[in-house]
Amino acid sequence: MAESKIEWTDKTWNPVTGCSKKSTGCQHCYAEVMARRLKAMGQTKYANGFQVTLHNHCLKEPFEWKGSHNIFVCSMGDLFHEDVPFDFIDKVFDTITRTPQHRYQVLTKRAERMAEYFVTRSIPNNVWLGVTVEAQSSRFRIDCLRDLSASVKFLSCEPLVEDLGELDLTGIDWVIVGGESGPK
Repeated sequence: MAESKIEWTDKTWNPVTGCSKKSTGCQHCYAEVMARRLKAMGQTKYANGFQVTLHNHCLKEPFEWKGSHNIFVCSMGDLFHEDVPFDFIDKVFDTITRTPQHRYQVLTKRAERMAEYFVTRSIPNNVWLGVTVEAQSSRFRIDCLRDLSASVKFLSCEPLVEDLGELDLTGIDWVIVGGESGPK
């Protein structure tokens, strides 16, 4: 867990780290750069660099946090990555269900896999589900999200790499918008 400098959350929780490029917004991935840096610094959690890695030892962390927090789940990866088995995602959601004092913000670029996961599972009330929509080609993710029954549904339009055009925001509660930053 880490205190977060991300404006819309106050903690991050990374039971999964690592990812692979999925769409246009992945070109200059901050998490990939950070994972390489953490690996070079000898951080054991990032020994695999940005390769998808499951961290069973992190599943109990939210039980230790006092108070109520907004927690960004997998800020250094994607919980719904194809290399994360549904049975591990079940463990993550078990922790989430058992810590109702927190609000968990789950953001993915793999909207179809998230929708597939929730076909046979309910979404806990303390989960906010979001999808990244950074370009015209990723607009379809909004419909995948809209069909789910999360208490809060949000879009992350960052890094916003092109004009998205007119969006139907029916059923969407919150939109985060930001440009790309960094050396490239």
